[in-house]
Amino acid sequence: MRAWTALLVAHRQISTALDAELREQSDMSLDEYDVLHQLRIAGEPIRMSELSARVLISRPSTTRVVDRLVERGWVERDRSATDRRVVRVDLAADGRAALRAAGRLHVDGIARMFEAPLTPTQIAAMGDALSAVVVAHKHPPG
Repeated sequence: MRAWTALLVAHRQISTALDAELREQSDMSLDEYDVLHQLRIAGEPIRMSELSARVLISRPSTTRVVDRLVERGWVERDRSATDRRVVRVDLAADGRAALRAAGRLHVDGIARMFEAPLTPTQIAAMGDALSAVVVAHKHPPG
């Protein structure tokens, strides 16, 4: 339980600090950064359901974040011409620029808050251990 508790506490502390830095210096939340980052990785318009599966927030939260990003002009959203139930989202040019501007801050924050307190051996061991947990539980929820 010690490792589990430490993981939860570290995640909360670092996520809270990263979110505060992004809000203060880039005018975006960590959740907004995650959505923009996932859309950049996709490289093409994707369904909202696929985006929801990729991000680290709930489906209703994803919809609210996308709504805000559409209002800001950072994300484009449209419905499929052949199936009106399908909503697709894509990274707009302004969103790509905002993500690029926030990217260095975010990566530097991760290095400073997560990697700096650890040795290279500890970082490698943690990566291996957490990857093993992810692989062991990689199946659809439910």
